[in-house]
Amino acid sequence: MASETKNCQNCKKDFTIEPDDFSFYERIKVPPPTFCPECRLQRRLVWRNERSLYKRTCELCGEVTISMYNEESPYPVYCSKCWWSDGWDPMRYGRNYNFSRPFFEQFKDLMLRVPRVSLGHKDAVDSPYTNYIVHVKNSYLVFGGHDVEDSSYVALRSHFLKDCLDVDQIHHSESCYWSMDCNKCYRVFFSQYCDGCNDSRFLFDCRNCANCIACVGLRGKQYHILNQAYSKEDYLKKVEELELGSWKGVQNLWEKCVQLRLKLPRRYAMILQSANVSGDDIMGVRNCRNCFAVSNESENCAYLWSMDRVKESHDINFSYLTEFSYEGMSTVEGQRMFFGNVAWTNHETSYVDNCHDCGNLFGCAGLRSKEYCILNKQYTKEEYEAIVPKVIKHMNDMPYKDAKDRIYKYGEFFPPELSPFAYNETIAQEYFPLTKEEALRQGYRWREPDTKQYNITEKPENLPDNIKDVPDSITEEVIGCAHQGTCTHQCTTAFKITSGELQFYRHMNLPLPRLCPNCRHHERLAQRNPLRLWYRKCQCAGIKSENGVYQNTAKHQHGTGKCLNEFETSYAPERKEIVYCEQCYNAEVI
Repeated sequence: MASETKNCQNCKKDFTIEPDDFSFYERIKVPPPTFCPECRLQRRLVWRNERSLYKRTCELCGEVTISMYNEESPYPVYCSKCWWSDGWDPMRYGRNYNFSRPFFEQFKDLMLRVPRVSLGHKDAVDSPYTNYIVHVKNSYLVFGGHDVEDSSYVALRSHFLKDCLDVDQIHHSESCYWSMDCNKCYRVFFSQYCDGCNDSRFLFDCRNCANCIACVGLRGKQYHILNQAYSKEDYLKKVEELELGSWKGVQNLWEKCVQLRLKLPRRYAMILQSANVSGDDIMGVRNCRNCFAVSNESENCAYLWSMDRVKESHDINFSYLTEFSYEGMSTVEGQRMFFGNVAWTNHETSYVDNCHDCGNLFGCAGLRSKEYCILNKQYTKEEYEAIVPKVIKHMNDMPYKDAKDRIYKYGEFFPPELSPFAYNETIAQEYFPLTKEEALRQGYRWREPDTKQYNITEKPENLPDNIKDVPDSITEEVIGCAHQGTCTHQCTTAFKITSGELQFYRHMNLPLPRLCPNCRHHERLAQRNPLRLWYRKCQCAGIKSENGVYQNTAKHQHGTGKCLNEFETSYAPERKEIVYCEQCYNAEVI
């Protein structure tokens, strides 16, 4: 089958459906999508609110709890303890399928009746302000991942962490700060794409390094600053001169690090130990297209982001141990899960929301350990198998039309207007930022941030420059965020320093932050490449880089002429970085 160009019914841009895509859709018996890959991702992300937390009363036990649903939300909300208990029965909300109404209208009615769990965490010990995480202890504002202890301000599928602050997508690490995309690191700060490093700061794409500062692309090095080698004695002396505990000193060093990164070549994509893949931030993967942050033996997939051990699946996010699944958010440990949101350990399910340990469900919400249900009503196996084809035909014969006249038949993910969250409450705002006007114009809901009445007692510009000058009383101050709520980063406008944080900053010789946790998170996100690919050519000109900035240090397999390799990369053509193909990059770095 040949590739086919379609026009996205959302953004109105053309997109291509490849032969492998058609083969996948045929295998799982779904029609080709009518949204382009980017719009499909955005549509799913509006169903995940990680960071917008509120106080709300549990409607079962009456206790005040922390919730991802604001107090004006029309959905009934139970605290985690009550929701997972046997104190209520989601089957009581079951209803007959109505063939005179569109499916998504009926599903919306069901969602408005079935209680929702206040937070998406399990096995959370002394960690009430955490969401979408399993096995978390003594932690604060941790969003996404598992097995995190004594940590704060963590996001993006991080796991096996201890004593970390302000990190995103960090694994098997301890005592790290303001870093992302790192693995097996210890006391690593302000760094990205590092593996097996310790006691270092401001690293980019370094492996097995120790006592290095502001370095790029090093392997197995020690006592380096700005990629220059020092003796141990000279290194320690230079570290003292850098004043790493000073806010001004850190900003100074960051600027030098940014300049160094622009002078050295970048690998076109962070793809390691993988075969026949396209995308970025990929490790141990094969036969996957247009994938980002995918790892650990995932194979034969397309259009994935933030995945682990996934096979034969398309268009799913925040999932692991999943097979033969399509268009899902947080679909975990299951097979043949289609069009699901928060579907854990399920099989043969379609259009489910927050269902667990289930099989053979269609259009259900809040079920646990159930089979053969439609709209939360129980059927026999024979009845279920007879009705589901009729429901699918009805979805095609009587499609749902949203407020922007977009058509939803069988094969489309849930319409965004069914999401229980406003656009600016979700992670869609992090990766596809919109103004209020843009969001409303595109058919999304918008929630005005709660009016903050913080009595700010310390302005960020008045904070002590050096951590050694910070008094114990700083934990009693309400510090204003430097963005003052004028950004699109879900700014909280103010924040506090806890006693544990202060101890961490002092012990690690780190200056106090000037931004609230949300704005710090967005500052780190800005260092990551977009979830998009461009076709480009290698910028190695043989002896130098094309722009003449970098002088090659080794002979390349293509000789002194220009490299002819082409690739897909998440570096847009107009960016300033020097982008090399894998062969040219390895010749210079490894």
